[in-house]
Amino acid sequence: MKQFLHSPWIAFIGLVVAVAAKCGIWHMQFFADKQVPLFPIMCSAVLLASVVFLCRRCPWWMLLALLAMDVWLFANFAYERAWGRMLTMDMIHMAGNLQGYESSVLLYWHKGMLWWTLLPDLVYAAALPFWRRQQTRHWRVTAVILGLFILSVPLQQRATYIEQRPRREGYNNNTGLARWWYVRQPLFNLYHVPYDIARDAFLFQTDTRWERPYLRQAGILNYGPALCVFESRYRHYERTLAQQVEPLTEQEEELMDKLTAEEPDFAPQRNLIILLVESLESWAVDYPAPDKGYVMPNLHRFIAEHPVYYSGQMHQQICYGGSSDGRLLLMTGLCPVKKGVSVTLYGDQPFPNYAHLFPHSVTLDPSPGSWNKNVVFPNYGVQVLEQSDSIHEDAGLIHRLNAIDYKEPWCCVVLTVSSHVPFSKSEEVPLDMPADMPAPMARYLKCLRYLDDHLGTFLSRVDSDPVIRNSDIVITGDHTIFYTQDWQQMQDYARSKGIDCLGEGVNTCPMMVYSPTITAPIHATEPTYQMDIYPTIMGLIGCEQPAWRGLGIDLLHQTEDDRLLSTEAAQTLSDKLIRMKYFE
Repeated sequence: MKQFLHSPWIAFIGLVVAVAAKCGIWHMQFFADKQVPLFPIMCSAVLLASVVFLCRRCPWWMLLALLAMDVWLFANFAYERAWGRMLTMDMIHMAGNLQGYESSVLLYWHKGMLWWTLLPDLVYAAALPFWRRQQTRHWRVTAVILGLFILSVPLQQRATYIEQRPRREGYNNNTGLARWWYVRQPLFNLYHVPYDIARDAFLFQTDTRWERPYLRQAGILNYGPALCVFESRYRHYERTLAQQVEPLTEQEEELMDKLTAEEPDFAPQRNLIILLVESLESWAVDYPAPDKGYVMPNLHRFIAEHPVYYSGQMHQQICYGGSSDGRLLLMTGLCPVKKGVSVTLYGDQPFPNYAHLFPHSVTLDPSPGSWNKNVVFPNYGVQVLEQSDSIHEDAGLIHRLNAIDYKEPWCCVVLTVSSHVPFSKSEEVPLDMPADMPAPMARYLKCLRYLDDHLGTFLSRVDSDPVIRNSDIVITGDHTIFYTQDWQQMQDYARSKGIDCLGEGVNTCPMMVYSPTITAPIHATEPTYQMDIYPTIMGLIGCEQPAWRGLGIDLLHQTEDDRLLSTEAAQTLSDKLIRMKYFE
């Protein structure tokens, strides 16, 4: 026994336990399930631990490898909470989420990630005092382990394929070994070089229903050694895509003649105040609160008691630009490009907009460093992109909005943030939700209550402040946030409680328009689209012949019969316009 304790085997066993436990703990935290892929994890842990047999002196340096793994695991975990995808090179390039990559990791850090994932390191460190310097390197042992690992790869593929087959049926037509390899990569598969993933990541052609399950098994550590390859391929596609611009067809040229005109000699006479609420979904506006009333009582009451236009059926049209695509649709009337993120690839060009028509324009944004805003917002016609510690949260944003002097017409765009996943602001909201309510749903609604509490201080000014009463106000969401399993679970929960505001179909965004020109409530029930916001705002401010009409319809003055483009045709045309820099 003494000889065994002083051999490399004790360090080897300690390292296997450390790596396997670290991966298992991370997996359970990351995916919140107990179906840990033990076989792939153990195979990879044994392979990594076999390096001990090649070390003649001291294995302390393996602690550095474990700490490097910790950094990568923590970053992935934090980024998953913030954005919903694992941290890969494309996500770093695509400008991050809330405040960029670095701040996101810090923002979503919590101590549980640290202690539980560092615990295996302590196990390994405890085995190190038993290590005795070796005179030879045990090449044979390492070679045997490596051989066994290579032989186990098909078994890993087979195991993960069998586990996931019901969820993946019909998605991939490969058969046999090819299917084992391509359908489900085992976690920490060291032999996968992501050439194709670089392409898919940049072009964003992966079906969103399968993107996370694919990345779940395509893994973490296998991306690390391949980042240089990924970077090279990513840049290659970035260059080639920019060169592939299709000209407008003859029919599209004729359509553009109808959608564009000379710059109008027009000056707005009223303030335009837009609140783009992070992840606001229509059902939340009408959701009843446990303390009676509604979760968003101020917004709900304002819609019910004032002559406003309200659509609760606005379908989102964002792509993989997320919130930035929502702002693009709002500010320009253009749909996002089909491949890549519009503001990252094509943000350095002038866009059609309404902000430049106003003598004063400002965007209040708590995260100006993300989504290429410093470049793209001036191209949206916004004069000032305001940032400060005082507007880092919704309370400060609304306070700053109330402090603006509206003596001359302003275009003011407020981008809220508190309802961003993972809804961390909910911990500060004293609203007790039912214990059986799905946790994401409860946190989301509490964040919206926080927003609504402060939003009410602005909406109340419509009744008390003549300047605000004479302003145009638009409140909408940048996109929906709940998909597939979460959305279905929430619908089932609401149905079990007799609450029908979640409906039967997909979730949608709301759009509320207040204007002194609206004299009677208009509550639309037909579907609308985010591309309708821009032309509606143009009509709202009184610009009857805008230089750019937009791809949708003016919801206040037009009907569905006036729509010139389907959503598919609008996206195709918009993709060409942005990529060819038509408005430059």
